[in-house]
Amino acid sequence: MPDIKDAGDSTHRIAITAVILLCLAPLLVKAPLLLGLLNADPTLLYAGLQQGLQHGPFGGFPPYPTIDPNIAFTSHTLGHRAILDILHGQWPWWNYYEGVGTPLAGEMQSAALFPLTWLLYFENGQLYMHLALQIIAGVSTYVLLRRMRIAQVGSVAAALAFQFNGTFAWLANAVINPIAFLPLTLIGVEIAIERVANGRRGGAFWITIGLVAALYAGFPEMAYLDGLLILCWTLVRTAALPSALRLRFLRRVCFGGVVALMLSAPILIAFFDYLPLSFTGGHEGDGFASMHLPASVLIATLVPYIFGGIFQDPAAGGFWGSVGGYAGIVLVMLALCGIVGQRYRGLRVMLALWVVVTVSMSYGLPGASALVWIIPGLKLAAFFRYLPPSWEFSLCVLAALALNDAASGLLQRQLKYAYVAVLVLLVAGCAIAHGAGLRPHGRYVLGAVIFTGLLLAALALVVFAGRRNAGSQRFALTLSMLLAVESALYFIAPVMSNPSHGKVDLAGVRFLQANLGMQRFVTLGPVQPNYGSYFGIASINHNDLPIPRIWTDFVTSKLDANAPPILFTGSSRVDAAGPSSQDSLLKNLPNYLSIGTRYVLTSINAPLPEQTKAIGIKQVAADTNMRIYELNNPRPYFDAPACSLAAATRGELRANCTRRTTLTRLELYMPGWRAFVNGQETALRQVDEIFQQIDVPAGTSKVQFVFRPPHIEWAFVAFAIGLLMMLVELGMSTTSRRAAMPV
Repeated sequence: MPDIKDAGDSTHRIAITAVILLCLAPLLVKAPLLLGLLNADPTLLYAGLQQGLQHGPFGGFPPYPTIDPNIAFTSHTLGHRAILDILHGQWPWWNYYEGVGTPLAGEMQSAALFPLTWLLYFENGQLYMHLALQIIAGVSTYVLLRRMRIAQVGSVAAALAFQFNGTFAWLANAVINPIAFLPLTLIGVEIAIERVANGRRGGAFWITIGLVAALYAGFPEMAYLDGLLILCWTLVRTAALPSALRLRFLRRVCFGGVVALMLSAPILIAFFDYLPLSFTGGHEGDGFASMHLPASVLIATLVPYIFGGIFQDPAAGGFWGSVGGYAGIVLVMLALCGIVGQRYRGLRVMLALWVVVTVSMSYGLPGASALVWIIPGLKLAAFFRYLPPSWEFSLCVLAALALNDAASGLLQRQLKYAYVAVLVLLVAGCAIAHGAGLRPHGRYVLGAVIFTGLLLAALALVVFAGRRNAGSQRFALTLSMLLAVESALYFIAPVMSNPSHGKVDLAGVRFLQANLGMQRFVTLGPVQPNYGSYFGIASINHNDLPIPRIWTDFVTSKLDANAPPILFTGSSRVDAAGPSSQDSLLKNLPNYLSIGTRYVLTSINAPLPEQTKAIGIKQVAADTNMRIYELNNPRPYFDAPACSLAAATRGELRANCTRRTTLTRLELYMPGWRAFVNGQETALRQVDEIFQQIDVPAGTSKVQFVFRPPHIEWAFVAFAIGLLMMLVELGMSTTSRRAAMPV
């Protein structure tokens, strides 16, 4: 982490204390999870393997502890699979356990090459990963604000607010991974501008580190949208330099960005090689250009739980399915105060405009939608869900500036006006929601309203005291404490919705691990995808995006026409009144057998019909959650006429053939696959629409199949060059005397 610059009576000891506080705060808020009083394992809620599940203090389920179940289906399962591959000495390029094989690192949501993903190897690893991200976000924000010479009280409070931001509170899948590196990248921008202003070399190192971390973090849409704010910040800060230095500064920032792209080449090449071959759902055509949250739910930006806990009220299901975060009353009020003031004037205006524009886009306010068509790539991202971290961060910086002004005696009447403005926004939000027919109810809502009333009362007292004591340290400290308390309490609510008790019954999983071999299973409920990947048992089901297009086309045409392309889960339906997953399975049973399906999993309370015994389907195992049925004569994973085959793994076998023949492999055909016979590469061709086939000679042959993303060799060359450039830059930075004064 860069040096922390203190000013005035701030000391090194105070800075260390602040950093320790920011490291401890997330641990304290999530202490019930760390101590085992509540259970953070997503397997318990989402895998379909739970036993004895009991809700936490705030009830459940609903309310849920998080909005997006991809905390489990992609982040937890695929990230864990990637780390297991690495520990077995393999690059995590390919996932054998989803569908009939899919790219793993190129899918991105696994964050396969992201350093913090290593924590997913451990029990409760996802909890540790999220805590690490919060700590990075908080400490980075604090360091950034201190470099900007913002007072300790404002820097700490704003850093706490950002590490407990609404996106971290409500989302927990890969979407949150890049968020922590927004302030880290901006630290690099601030270091670069200081060094340029003082004629020093270097300064791009932390720009590179922040951008690289965001790109490897597993959610390119979030990295891109945060990157737009970084771009705006950079351009505004450029104007703070004398004209003769601006180009030099921009060159230095661009250098950091180019090096970041070179260092990120392995994951970017894997992603962009895969993308044209994949089905991407709403990320195609006009994508999300015409979508947004309704203005009737804007009130939740100020009062997050006005519609109850997460998915608690069925009438608010659309809101929960699209929202990406919140702000809070204290944060908005302080941010309104932070807009005024002369220091960092351009930055204040830019941040305020960013908040207004991005919130307007997210909620479909008049005129804002035009930007969705203008900004490149924006319509292809669910911007209404993924923009909140950037405007939450902007609000935090503005709040820090306001607290700095308060501590310096410059706030005066602004706080009073901001308080009135917040009241107006609350009344307007309630009126719009009421006019749209929304009628929140229940104890959760009542608690949210009472807490809001208490906050308003406390703020009213502070506003009254502030009129007489504007600028006092006590005044600024009181505001900071209110901001920190609001942020932490809103964050605690989902934490308390985690289960208090329950265990995962793995008896059925153990049976599959012992008996499945290289065949596959299909689920009608238990072992939800992609938990086959987590446990190392091949499931033909998938719940993923992107997903190979030839596979989704095959599923639709040959297996289950009523399954959504990205949700071949055994329960998701395009038409609820249409054929069920069981209907499609029995109708298309020969096609399931043709892709190597050996077992069918059903819920313990939903057995297959008795008449299925007549077609060779028999129950072979069961546990508290599932029944396991065996199908008759599934197609083998490797098949070669006139050969005796001995497979060591899915990628390696020995073939003893009496004549020259063909070897068919039931793995998805995709560019990047290569086959070797006795060490010599041989032609690999597509067969049966989706599978692979090669020629093998007579006699004994060692056959190997290897997947590497096309052009990945060039990506590693770029990585090596980028690493060298970054080290040179770091050397220049460390040998150059520290810049003395920020701009």
